Amino acid sequence: MKFIYKKEVRERLDKFLSKELPEISRSQIKKLIINKQVLVNNKESNVHHWLKKNDKVVYNIIKKEIAEKSNINPKIIFEDENYIIINKPSGILVHPTNKKETNTIANWLLKKFPNLIEIGDDPIRPGIVHRLDKEVSGLMIIALNQKYFNLLKKQFQDRTIKKAYTALIYGKLINNNGEIKTPLERDKKTGLMKAQTVQETGKEAYTVYEVIKKFINYTLVKVQIKTGRMHQIRAHFYSIGHAVVGDKLYITKDIRKKKKILSKKILLRADYLSFKDHNNILQEYKISLQKEFKEILKNLK
Repeated sequence: MKFIYKKEVRERLDKFLSKELPEISRSQIKKLIINKQVLVNNKESNVHHWLKKNDKVVYNIIKKEIAEKSNINPKIIFEDENYIIINKPSGILVHPTNKKETNTIANWLLKKFPNLIEIGDDPIRPGIVHRLDKEVSGLMIIALNQKYFNLLKKQFQDRTIKKAYTALIYGKLINNNGEIKTPLERDKKTGLMKAQTVQETGKEAYTVYEVIKKFINYTLVKVQIKTGRMHQIRAHFYSIGHAVVGDKLYITKDIRKKKKILSKKILLRADYLSFKDHNNILQEYKISLQKEFKEILKNLK
């Protein structure tokens, strides 16, 4: 949304927005500015910026009317007053991009839980403490109050929350278990995450895997990520020559040449999640593989 500041007298940015956006608290407006979701004259600003006449203010947030257009219905695995566990479908974004998509998890959340606009660090990610790639399905936890958001955020920061995935990858792994610690960084040309063998570049990324079953040309693996980089599992396995089956972005040249399509969807499933609740009791959630995933496994040799 855009505003043109019309007053002759200067006014502080956060105070101006709090009047223009009465449905959003002052603290959330500050978070919008701090998270660089507010631009003044196409430039990033700060909370204490003073507006002058004809300044153009642009901000990015999920509006109620946009959220109402959401028509997705992810399955809720568990719900109480503190958090929900959902089974995110594949093909669904967690939150909107600049394209203002309506069918995202964030939009659905605000439609179902309108008060979530006040929960979290970023209004465009209401209650959301972690993400899954658009193409990936599986378990996500969403906080329903700030207390639980802070609790879960701290556990993610401390890497005490356990997330596990099941993936079918191309080729037969030699070792039955292993780890990939190659740093990842975004390729400026392609926008994809690229593994870096030079430690000085890229962000730390740590993936651990264990073989579940080996097939002639494929391997079924259980994967845990110790860090939460974008496309981490996909980029890491691609970097060692074992792309995830069904991945259209991270695919090796030899597989592309063969043009053999085993699955139209990526065979990567976030099927396990555990964390400590406010009473320090371990909570665990598991889901099974999708029907299509199971059918493909049945037909492999």
